[in-house]
Amino acid sequence: MPVLALLFFSACKKEVYTSEIYIRKQWKVDLSAAKITPTIAGRTDHAVAVLYLMDNNELHYDVYFDQPLQNGDVPGAVKINLGAAGANGAVLIDLKNPAFDTNRESKGSLIIDAQTANALTNQSNYLVVVSQQQAAGLVRGQVNN
Repeated sequence: MPVLALLFFSACKKEVYTSEIYIRKQWKVDLSAAKITPTIAGRTDHAVAVLYLMDNNELHYDVYFDQPLQNGDVPGAVKINLGAAGANGAVLIDLKNPAFDTNRESKGSLIIDAQTANALTNQSNYLVVVSQQQAAGLVRGQVNN
């Protein structure tokens, strides 16, 4: 009987998985219509974005609207631009995301180069989501504040 128990316990080895890729930095970004420059009158749309920059320069993102967009609007492209709050700047990263799904969510990942990763972590930048009705931007939030 002890031999059977020994065989049973030795056959049930726990596999340990490790990763060589780690999160370098993460952000939770509050996006609102009130932060768009210039401001949009009468819109109170709101979204949240979560970004993870891995140490291999892979950027993972998840952007979602927590309620339906006003006036039957439809969200579009998501971009990260250089610039401080209240200022508009050049595009740093075009997330080239697929369309938002029926839950008003868009997520994915892409590889960025070292220079872009450095700008993302060390410079002022903001995330902006455009829509069918607001081509210049519907919601915006600072990534590095």
